[in-house]
Order: sequence, then C-alpha cells, then structure tokens
Amino acid sequence: MIPKTMISNEVYLLPLNDDGSPQIAGEYIYLAPKNNEPVTIRFAIEGTSSVCRHGSLWVNIPDQGAEFRRDKFREFKLVPDFNRTIEISIPIFQAGAYAFYTTYAELPDLAAELSSKPETETTHKKTPLYYIDVAPRLSLDGRPLPLPALSIYSVISKFMGKYPTDWERHLRGISDRGYNMIHFTPLQVRGASNSPYSLYDQLGWDPDCFPGGEKDVQGMVDSLEKNHSLLSLTDIVLNHTAHNSKWLQEHPDSGYNLVTAPWLESAWLLDTKLLELSANLEKLGLPTDLKSNDDLVKVMDAIKKQVIAEIRLWEYYAIDVERDVDAAVDAWVADKVEFPESSVGADGVLGLKEAPQKEQAQFLIKNGLLNKNRLGERFRRRVKPEVAAGLLSAIFGRYEGNSGPTPDQAAAKTKILAVLDEVNLPFYKEYDDEVAVILDQLFNRIKYCRLDEHGPKMGPINEKNPLIESYFTRLPENATTSKHKKEELSLANNGWVWAGNALIDNAGPDSRVYLRREVIVWGDCVKLRYGSGPKDSPFLWDYMTKYARMLAKYFAGFRIDNCHSTPLHVAEHILDEARRVRPDLYVVAELFSGSEEMDYVFVKRLGLSSLIREAMQAWSTGELSRLVHRHGGRPIGSFEVDELSRADPKSPASPPRSPGETTNDHSQSSREIVRKIKPVPVHALFMDCTHDNETPVQKAIYESRCPMQPW
Repeated sequence: MIPKTMISNEVYLLPLNDDGSPQIAGEYIYLAPKNNEPVTIRFAIEGTSSVCRHGSLWVNIPDQGAEFRRDKFREFKLVPDFNRTIEISIPIFQAGAYAFYTTYAELPDLAAELSSKPETETTHKKTPLYYIDVAPRLSLDGRPLPLPALSIYSVISKFMGKYPTDWERHLRGISDRGYNMIHFTPLQVRGASNSPYSLYDQLGWDPDCFPGGEKDVQGMVDSLEKNHSLLSLTDIVLNHTAHNSKWLQEHPDSGYNLVTAPWLESAWLLDTKLLELSANLEKLGLPTDLKSNDDLVKVMDAIKKQVIAEIRLWEYYAIDVERDVDAAVDAWVADKVEFPESSVGADGVLGLKEAPQKEQAQFLIKNGLLNKNRLGERFRRRVKPEVAAGLLSAIFGRYEGNSGPTPDQAAAKTKILAVLDEVNLPFYKEYDDEVAVILDQLFNRIKYCRLDEHGPKMGPINEKNPLIESYFTRLPENATTSKHKKEELSLANNGWVWAGNALIDNAGPDSRVYLRREVIVWGDCVKLRYGSGPKDSPFLWDYMTKYARMLAKYFAGFRIDNCHSTPLHVAEHILDEARRVRPDLYVVAELFSGSEEMDYVFVKRLGLSSLIREAMQAWSTGELSRLVHRHGGRPIGSFEVDELSRADPKSPASPPRSPGETTNDHSQSSREIVRKIKPVPVHALFMDCTHDNETPVQKAIYESRCPMQPW
C-alpha cells in the first residue's frame, strides 16, 4: 500500500460581529501565507446575527484564473440559523488588497409596529468596506523568502557608475555582505535638477547607467537574481514630474494650472508679484543681501505695500457690494423674489423685517450666499439676487412702482447696501487672518533661507536665487505651448506641508496652503493632477499606468515615494495594474501621514507589505530598544499560539492545488491548519537610515551607530 502524502491547507478564520465588522482590534486583517499554495479565508458569522436578516456577504476576491477587479464583488447569501455558526470559505490565489462588506435588512421600528400606522418599508443597510491584505510570496534561489527575512541595502542609483562593469562590482560586494534585496532609487531619465526623484521621462531609462535601455535593465535584474542571489526593489514616483518634462508642454492639463485649478489664481498672482518685487529690490532701494532682521523687516514692509496691497487680494474673499446691490434691487423691482424653505424664523417675514441688521446679514449668508466654499476669480462670492430681493420684500413689501406706497429704489439700495456691508465683515476678517499667515510664513522662510545659522545661507537675492522659492513652474512659450491658453502654462509645484491632512489634496479646492505660503516647495517638481478618475486627465492616467507596468515587469517590489501625498484612488489603480504584471509584487511605502490611524487607512486599502522606519531616529538607547521590540516581529521562542491543526478530508471549500487535481486523488490526504486572525502591527522595514535624511555622523558619533544590518 502506497502511503498517502499529507498536504496542509491554510485556513484563516475571520469571525464577524453582529453588525458585519470583523472581530479584529483595529480591523487590520493581514494574512501572511506560509508557502506558495492558495490559502482560504473562512468567514464565521453567528446564525442569529443582524446581518443574516435578508443578508449577503460581498467579496471582491476573484475565482482561480479570474482577473481581480476592485469594483467587482461576488455575493454569498447569509441564511439565518439559530443552531450554528454560518461559515463561508473563500480561497485566495494571489497577494493583494481585497475588500468585503455585508448588506442586510434592518429590524423594523418596534414603535411603528405596535401602533396602528401602516407597515414600514424594509430598508437595506450596507456596511462600510473592510479590507483583507494578503502578503506577497517572495522567493529567492528557488526557496520561499518570508518578509521578516528581508535584509535590504539602499543605493543611490546615479552614483553606481557604468553598467555592467561598475555595477557588477558593487552588486558583488552587497551580496557578499549577506543582503538579499537591493533598493534602487529611480532608474529613469532625470530632470534638470539631476534629482533621482524629479523624473524627466518616466518611460525612459537613465542613459548614463543603461545605454542599452531596457535590454541592460533586464540583464542587470537577471544578474542580480542568478549571480548574486539578490531581489530588486525600486521607487515609483507618482506625485510629481520634473518641471522641464517635455510631455508637460503637450499636456499641461496633467498639472494644476489656472484652468484645471482656478482656485489657485490668487496664489499664482501672489507668487508672481513676489518674484517681480524680488527682481526690483535694488531699484526700490531695498537690501538685496540680507544681513540682519532689520534688512528683512524692510523687505517685509515692501511686501505689504508693493505686493499685498497692489494686487487687491481682498477681492478674492469679499463680495462685490455694488454689483450685488444692483442685482438685488433689479430682482425686487422685477418681482423675482425667493424665500428658501425653512429660511424664515418662528416670527415669519415680520420677524425678518424687525430683525437687527446683523441677523438680516446672517439670513443672506445662510440662504443666499453663492460660491462660499472655495476661492477662485475675484469677487467669486456673491449673494443670490432673488434671495436678497426676498429680504427687501420682507422689509419693504412688494415693489409697486415709484407711485405706490412702497419705498422707492433709492431707499431699497440704501438698505441692502448696509446689509451687504455687514455680510462682508466676516470675509474681511478672514482676509486679515490669512494675510497675517502669509506674512508670517514669508518672514520665517526668508529668514531661514538667508539669515539662520542652521539654514542654507542662500546669499544675495538675484535671478538665480530670488527672494522666494516659486510655487509655480511657468512653461516656456514655444510652438508646442502656443496651442494652449496662457492660463494653462503656469503649473503648481509639489512640496511638503507640515501636519497636513494626507486625505486632502494640498492643491485642491479645499486647501489654501499655496495661497498661505505653507508649502515647503520642491521647485524642480510639478505636482501631477489626476482628478477623480481617468476622464479628468486621460493622458496622465495612461502614461503613469504604462510606467507602473514597466517597473513591475522587472522589479520584485515597489517603494512608493511620498505615499502620503498620493491620492488613494490613484495608488489603488496603479498597484492593481502592477499586480496584473507581477501578482506577488512587494510594496513598501514612504508614509508619514501624521498618525498611526491614518497609516492604517493607506496600508489596508493599498495592501502595503511594509512601512519604512528608521533606527537612527531613536534619541536614546531606551527608545532604540522600544523600536527594535516593536518592529522586530515575534520573539524567537515565543509561547504565543496562533493555530489549531486538525486532519479532515478535503471539503469542497478547500482550494484546488493544481488544475488537474481532484478530491478523489487517493495518493494524498489533507488537513486544515486553521489560524485565527489576530491583530498585528504593520510590518516595518527597519532601516539604519534612509537616503533623504541626515547621515549617522551628523546625528551622533560613529561608535553609537553601529549598523543593524549584516556586514
């Protein structure tokens, strides 16, 4: 008798609460398969749960061989059962970020049921989306390579020399030290600043390193894996492009300009006038080489008078009183009157007539103010004429002509003028507050760049080093750009905002950081505008998708540069496309969202395998010990138990192991290894230091910073 081969099926048990949420603290569901075989997630739902009332479980985990589509969900009916727990087992065949939710009928209102009222309608409720992250299965030299076993060495690619001679020497040295993965800074064609993160051509390879282009890259990756036992990780830069990228001249709608982002008009005007002042300082008798705070104060005084006052910045906040007065009176005379529903208090129209002027202004702000939520062109805010006419009707009655008993138009104008001046008061205060922020930001930034001991000491103010770092790239005027409107040729640069909300677009309509001068700008990088979907910027979505697929073709992993500034829906699309090329793509992120809670939002939705953390940021041995304990994974010899093994015959829910395998294969038997999903911290790439921070010798003496990685 031939002995049977025992095969283990990994099953991850996921109990759901009564409301359909996972019974996992923090709701972070992370599965790390132990081998290359499919795994099963088993949803366990009490048969009497609320979600079982006309309920369904919806998952976007695809069948074997089917392509993953984030918006394509499969339905599993939930049939109530008072005697057992409902179990739904779904096999997962590849890594990625999956989602599930439940729909169910809410219990009826008991009070309505007991009364004589007609039967209430059954309402179906949909729970929020919950995410299941499945780790990629990496392998090296034909053997599985668990993520905690990764030992990564970062290189600044542009300093590696010529391929293959210089590269092979460096790669051999890295491999001999015991590392098993190399992180390459971007390998594409760089822009005018020569920064690896300011890319001129995302689809072209650096000709200095790879004169043979894609062929050289393929050869390098093959040599890495076959000759040096190294996997490859590269940066993907989705937020910005080099300010001199040629394709921007063809497609300026890929950035934030005055057509695609009209709310930036005031920020652009302020930036432009500051540059003009910078060029004219000497003519105005102002210092051009700042030596003291007194010199800076003189320049700041010029900014107030020559820039802020001259550009009439207040017009971007206030309503045009003369325009709105005329429109209101015209509407009143024409009997075009509007009283929005529920706009009048308990005293009715009479109460509005007798109300103080401030309350009348609040009535207009609440019910008739248009375009109040964002800035745009001058006097964008306005009062709806019909609502203002309604206020006049409440005060004076219906207009009956100059011969009638109602006051004439002059009296109406006088009254509505006073009310609209009252309406403008909070807008002028808003303007004053924001100008104070603008001046404070300008003072501090100029002081840091020109005077502070720890600053860059940029020296004299001139054309090369102007008074400010410009927030906008002005595209050149040539045959290519001449086909566009002039307003399309000024593009917002990308940058960093201290304590910014990672889910709010810094250059979008809900942000004023460009006007308030709160951006620490990268002048060599134009911020990319994806919009809400491909229809908003078709070229950009197609171009960056090709870029991602090209990288996934060659590299085992991505490091998402500035992940905190990458719109989530964009990153989801890019990673979905990349995983179609390389299903077991390893994804790590540079993520500084400001809170652990926000970090988890990105991790769950994108299926991030690791976050970058730095040992060098520890300020004491105690802090370093804490970081090592937090990011070091489960201790060796841990008594923590996380699985229950049992030998069972294969069930229909168990995943097939190969296309030809059937449950009647008598040479094999199987058992399920059931693991209850537990809360886990996000896996960390615990680096000594990263490429864009201070070096160890700048932070402390050498002896205190022995590397944590193998040598």
